[in-house]
Amino acid sequence: MYTKNFLEDFTNFDYVMKMLKSNRLFNHNCHQISLKEGNSLQFDFQTSKLYLIQEGYTKIASQYEEHLVFLSFSKRGEFPLLLGRNDLSTDAFQVTALTDCILWEIDRDYLNEILITEDPRNFVLLNYHIKISRNSVMQLVMNTFSSEERLNYILLFISDKFGVRNADGTIDLPSFITYAKLGELASVSLSHASNIVKSLQAQDIISIKKKNWVLKKPNQIPVSIPYSFNQWI
Repeated sequence: MYTKNFLEDFTNFDYVMKMLKSNRLFNHNCHQISLKEGNSLQFDFQTSKLYLIQEGYTKIASQYEEHLVFLSFSKRGEFPLLLGRNDLSTDAFQVTALTDCILWEIDRDYLNEILITEDPRNFVLLNYHIKISRNSVMQLVMNTFSSEERLNYILLFISDKFGVRNADGTIDLPSFITYAKLGELASVSLSHASNIVKSLQAQDIISIKKKNWVLKKPNQIPVSIPYSFNQWI
């Protein structure tokens, strides 16, 4: 088994780019694209392109009947979608930019070849599927929660994965956080999300000034089942 830090050494953005550039056909199979905040990319298991995030944040959702079901977030150095097989189903996926993003668009067959030759122990795939499996656990846990607890969990998770920790113990939340976004991710209405956050503000747990969200007392956000987000990949 591997530690989180060990896997990160072999799956971070710089290391993956080094692997991709090791082949002389890199320039023919990889190039940068921009994805503006709110814009989306569509995928399925047969897609010919995959994407590596250089800058920004994305979320991925699965198309289920007429609904999009949130699956996970991704940030710099991560693949929003990375599958070890292409024959599992005909599911459709949507990757949406939470902020303005710069992505590397990579030919799927080229990436497969690079991973086989440069990553024989499958660290990149392992890292991705650990993230997805842990996200699935969180989703199952959240399904047992009240709407308020779901929103609190999302706040804690986003602060741990994307937040900037300050010397005084406060955490600056990422720029994409809004009442509407929290409500969407926690599956609660906009008005209810606003009321929950305002309650946290009244307790001086969170501060919002000019769209800058600061988690002042993360340990005081009420959750019934503590979860170790720092174990997430």
